Amino acid sequence: MKTRKWIVLSILLVLVVVLAGCGKRITAEEIIDKMQETVDSTQDAHAVVTAEVNVQGIDLSVRAELWEKTPDKFRAEVLEASQASLVGTTLVHDGANGWFYEPARNLVTVGAVEDLDTPLPQEVLVGLQEIIQHVLNAADVELVGEETVAGRQAYKLEASPKEDSTEQLFPGNGTATVWVDKDQWIVLKAAYVASAFGQGTLEVQSFELNPGLSGDLFAFEVPEGATVVDVEAQEPVLLTLDEAREQAGFPLLVPAYVPAGATLIEVFRADQAFVLRYDHSPEVSFTVFQGPEEVGPPSLGQTQNLAVRGQEATAITDETGGNTFLYWSEGDITVTVAGRISLDEALKVAESLE
Repeated sequence: MKTRKWIVLSILLVLVVVLAGCGKRITAEEIIDKMQETVDSTQDAHAVVTAEVNVQGIDLSVRAELWEKTPDKFRAEVLEASQASLVGTTLVHDGANGWFYEPARNLVTVGAVEDLDTPLPQEVLVGLQEIIQHVLNAADVELVGEETVAGRQAYKLEASPKEDSTEQLFPGNGTATVWVDKDQWIVLKAAYVASAFGQGTLEVQSFELNPGLSGDLFAFEVPEGATVVDVEAQEPVLLTLDEAREQAGFPLLVPAYVPAGATLIEVFRADQAFVLRYDHSPEVSFTVFQGPEEVGPPSLGQTQNLAVRGQEATAITDETGGNTFLYWSEGDITVTVAGRISLDEALKVAESLE
């Protein structure tokens, strides 16, 4: 079950890729040529970057180390984060296979990179060139001056959405300011502001172009004792409710109460977990997850602790998107009610489980 982090992700996407788009749009021909030369001549790169976002009261900051080797090898590791569970998370792609390691869960997921469910900032790296093309079609760019960033001279550019653009890559109709290194022609810093919607910054702390990276960096060694899961094994298997009850190996809980208009439309097994999906309501769409493995909670939202069915529970709510993620444990089983549903309604569903 993938966690949607569209608000912060969209801001980080703008920060990461809008300058690449700018390189082909600005009128200063020498900047365009130099940036393209850097792209063409870079075979591998290493950098440490920081990113901070403040979106509608939600704060997130990360410091990550990145390695990349053309055409399709990369590695990303979170060094520091405002959310402790993100520290140490690692994404590696050797050109054929991908590994995503979550030290907080001591879990390694193996499979095609596009199928791995990864948090920020790794998710930003996947499909980057595709995103660049989208931004190219949505941005108006202007060279506005020169400034010093991190002790280096840089060109300063401002980008904003085109008036006639149908793309939605500038959340809140904001403006991105980016700084291009005058010597190495890479992004040194980017800032995004969208009035009341939110803001964010991305800054390169250090970088190396063509350092001659060892291929060993892009081979992942599974930590001792870690659980390894093949992402293909997590593909859902559709079941009837009776089949799910028979296969669960534990008393499968079914809500006696669901919000008006919502109906059970699908039951499936994903690895050892069982999921009941409710929809067909214009206001509500949610799932009830049950299994020995906890669903990774979303990285963003307002968190509170409360009691559900006599157990300690955690609720994470996203008021902007109208989403709730409510989870608790009963014995060895984790139960989750999550989706486009209010916390009050999620609690009613949870308490009605039988």
